[in-house]
Parts: sequence; structure tokens; C-alpha cells
Amino acid sequence: MTRLMTVLVALLVLAGLLGYALVRRAERGARPEVRSVPRTASRAPRSEPTPEAASPIRFRDVAAGAGVDLPPFHAALGRFRLVETMGSGLALIDADGDGWLDVVVGQGALLPEDKAPEPRPTTLYRNLGGGQFEDVTETAGLRFREFSQGMAVGDYDGDGRDDLFLAGFGRSALYRNLGDGRFADVTDSAGVAGYGWPSSCAFADLDGDGDLDLYVVHYLADTVDAFGRATVRCNAVEGRVGYCPPQAHRPEADVLYRNNGDGTFTDVSVEAGLASAPAPGLGLAIADLDGDGRLDVFIANDQAPNQAWRNLGGLRFEDRASDWGLALGETGETRAGMGVAAGDYDEDGRLDLLVTNFYEEPDTLFRQVAPGLFQPVSAEARLAVPSRTTLSFGTAFLDADSDGRLDLFVANGHINDVRPLGIPYAQPPQLFWNRGGGRFEEVTRASGEYFVGSYLARAAAVGDLDNDGDVDLIVNHLDRPPAVLLNETPRIGGTLTLRLRAATLSRSPIGARVRVGALGRTIHRDVVAGTSYLASHDPRLHVGLGAARTADWVEVDWPSGRRERWSELPESDAIELVEGTAPQAVSTQVNR
Repeated sequence: MTRLMTVLVALLVLAGLLGYALVRRAERGARPEVRSVPRTASRAPRSEPTPEAASPIRFRDVAAGAGVDLPPFHAALGRFRLVETMGSGLALIDADGDGWLDVVVGQGALLPEDKAPEPRPTTLYRNLGGGQFEDVTETAGLRFREFSQGMAVGDYDGDGRDDLFLAGFGRSALYRNLGDGRFADVTDSAGVAGYGWPSSCAFADLDGDGDLDLYVVHYLADTVDAFGRATVRCNAVEGRVGYCPPQAHRPEADVLYRNNGDGTFTDVSVEAGLASAPAPGLGLAIADLDGDGRLDVFIANDQAPNQAWRNLGGLRFEDRASDWGLALGETGETRAGMGVAAGDYDEDGRLDLLVTNFYEEPDTLFRQVAPGLFQPVSAEARLAVPSRTTLSFGTAFLDADSDGRLDLFVANGHINDVRPLGIPYAQPPQLFWNRGGGRFEEVTRASGEYFVGSYLARAAAVGDLDNDGDVDLIVNHLDRPPAVLLNETPRIGGTLTLRLRAATLSRSPIGARVRVGALGRTIHRDVVAGTSYLASHDPRLHVGLGAARTADWVEVDWPSGRRERWSELPESDAIELVEGTAPQAVSTQVNR
């Protein structure tokens, strides 16, 4: 009898462990083969919300009256193809050179055998000033009808105008800026049509030859067949089909295109060492992570260790994520990385990284404690608890209240509708106020009407949309038009808007380190490429000066190795710092 009881107890324990494992898999998007053995699921445990502080930050969503109001098309036609739920990209670009940021908003696309009205192409909204935008897609020559993913902005041909790369599911496109807001599709002649499933992407001079190379993160292979049908079907909860986890598919290797300097690119992924290390990549940041003067590449991977590609020179790379402390989360576990934010949040002069993660996985904040050495400090920074109950995508460090410290924005929303498990589908965004001392405090619900709602949010980009000196937000969603969040936070001091231009063909300042002195305080900023999720931010640097009205000096360490210092900067809406020359005031108050 005693032996029988022991066996029964062991079976009950095993059943409990199995049930817990099944619930965890259900939360992550379930398991392959909907015809497999049925399983049970229980509700997610409830957790008490973290009390929020009163917020000094205010944003107002003006999208409905601003003209950025076209509904999205994400191709969710009941076929449960994973690309449907990943969202489309965003880019901020001064397309016509008038000093105002225009907005590119991605759209989904039909796949073979889909029978639905033809969706709109990826849309370009021209900034008219005064909080107004107009759709100029057709006149601009943008005719991208592929399933939009990440977007990259940069002057790849060195003509002084920013160009646009659009990553697409199966085929991508490069649009050369012709001036006056017009673009030409040069994809085939440039050799960057691509293949497979690209996600985030960015231009950066990775070989130091003066022009911009193109890094394209890749996600998963063979998720659909030739007819556009999902190759694997999965459960979300028992008896209900959902979207599959990344383990149901093969990962794809990233792609690196070397700029040949003549308007064409060459795929050098094999020579670079990338082709031998496929991983399900989604987030990207390009910056000098080890202080050796070369740009490195950080990739946030989905349920696989992150990668940190150290630049060895000559477009050769090696993954140093484990050595640098960037591969895993705070508890030493692999997490489902989505987006990346980069910035010096703790004011110690070193660049830090944040990776957004899946539901019940806290976002991971990596603090750089020495060149090329990072420590996960989410709990210490007070981000672990509030980020555990969200599934996070787009993100950015931004100085929302212009006090000189970097705050944090995160866009959230689940990929599967698993509300029967007690897990929210639409989820609120999150805004974390930097209180100093390396700690954040959530102020979401007190920061504006948009922050009270819940959304299926994906890409997010930051930039000064209204040229008033502070940073605004734009957020893409699966099921509604983007949010255009203008910053209406009262300021006690001044702000500094810097446009940096290096002395290279592309004049790209990616990799530059900037220090701003104001009232005896030094504020550090880095010019990085990529970051967020499928998005491209304002290329200008926005520096809040706290109580100071003006900056006393600005010092720049350029990618070339030159250090320059400017003092007695002119009063201006924006200042252009060109390597090797005096600062120039730039007027953004153009007549409309």
C-alpha cells in the first residue's frame, strides 16, 4: 500500500509539472501541430499593479486631426501566418529637405491565394507644420506593396539627401531620394532586393570607408508555402488555432550589404561570418560597444541568446555576446527579445542597452560597467516588475521632460488572443520616468489620454515632429492608425537640437559621442543606428538642459577619431555641427 501511494504521489507531481509547462507554452504562442495531443490550460496568476507616481510628462495624441489616419492592413485573413501579427515599420525622414520630419508608415500585403481588396502601399505623410500631415505617397514615387517590415534611413550615395530602405517579407526595396520629396526605386540596380524574412535594418559605415553599408536582421525561414499558407499550425489555447512560436521554424542568418561606392551593394554575409550563425532576430542596435573605435552590431533574438557582433575590421565579425554579458537575461535564461533601446540612462558616460521581451519575461536592461562589459540590472532599475505583465515591442530612451536624463517608452500588445488564460490581448503602453541614480518610476497612466488605453502596438519612433525642441512619439498598431503623440510637457529650462555631419562621403555621424555642458553638468549622448523595433528615429540629437537655458559647450568625438569642442553656441531652433567647421544655426521655421 505504501509503495502504491508513493507511485500515486509521483504521478500527481509529474502531472502538475506537465500542466505548468503546457500553460507556459500556451502563453508563448503554443505548440506545433494543432492535431497533437490536447492539453489543458489554467488562468494566469493575477499580480497587483505597481503604484504609479504623479507624472511631470504629458503627451497628446493628435493623429485623428493631423491626417495620419489611414487604417492599417496586416493581412490577418484567418490563415494564422506569423508575419501577420508582427506589425509593420515606421520611419522618420526629412524627405523633401525642408527641415520638418515626414513620416513613413508601413502596411501589410496580400500573399498568394489571398482574396481581399488590394491594400494601400507603404504610406509617406508629408509634414506641413502646425501638427498637420498630408499623404504624398503617389507623388513621391513610393510604390512599395510588399509586406512592410523594418525601415532604414541614410544617405547611401553621398548626395546630401537621405534615402530610404524598406525591408519586406520576401522582397525589400531601396528608394533613392531625388530631391523635392521624390524617390526612385533603385532596388534591382543596387542589388538589395533580398529574400526571406527581414526584420529590423539600419545604414552604418561598418568598414570605415566613408560610405554607408546596410545591415538587415533576419527572423525565420519557411513560415509560409508557395501559396502563402502557414507551414505549421499551432494551438493558442486548447481547441483554438493561434500563431506559432519561433521554435516551430528555422531561423535565418542576417544579411550585410557592403556599399561599393558606385550606387551598388554586395552581399558579404558569408565573408563577415554572419551566414554561419542563423538566429531569430528582431531588434537591432549599431554602436561602438567595446570602445575600440569600430561599430559593433547588437541583435535581440526571439527565444534564442542575443548576439553582439564585435567588429574585427575589414567587415569581419565575431559574436561576443556571452563574453560581454549581453546574451541572456537577468536570471541567466534565454528570453524572447523584440526591440532595443540604446542610451546612457545612468549618466555615467557609457552607452547602455534595453531589450523588450515576451509576456512574463521582464524587459532586460543591460548597464555598461566598462567598455565591452555589461550587466543586466532590470530589478535594480525598477523595471523588472512592471514589465513582466506586458509583451513588448517598440521602445526608445528619450528625454521626455527635458531634464537631461533619459526616460523610457515601451509599446505593448500580445501576438495571440489568449484572454481565456487571463492574459490581456491589447495592452497599455508604458512610460518610465528617470528619477536619477539609475532608477525609473512608471508614470504611464498620468502622462496623457493615450497612455490610459490598451493597444496592439508594435513599431515606435521618436523625434521632434513639430520642431518645438522636445521629442515626440509615433506608434504603429495592428488594428488602428498610428498614434502621433506630441510632447506637451512644461519645460523649466532649455533644449538643444543638434544635427551632426561627419567629414565623410555619407556625412553619417553614426558612432559619434557627444557631451554637452550646462550649469556645471555634463550630459552624454550617443549617435547610434537601428534601435526600437522595425523603426527609424529622428537623426537629430535632442538634449534637454534641465534648469539651464543654454549649453555652455558641446564636445564631439567623431567616428574618424577627431575630437572637437564648441563653446558660445548661437541661439537657434537647431544647430548643425559639421566636422572640421564652425557651428551653423539652422532655421526650421519655414513658410508654408
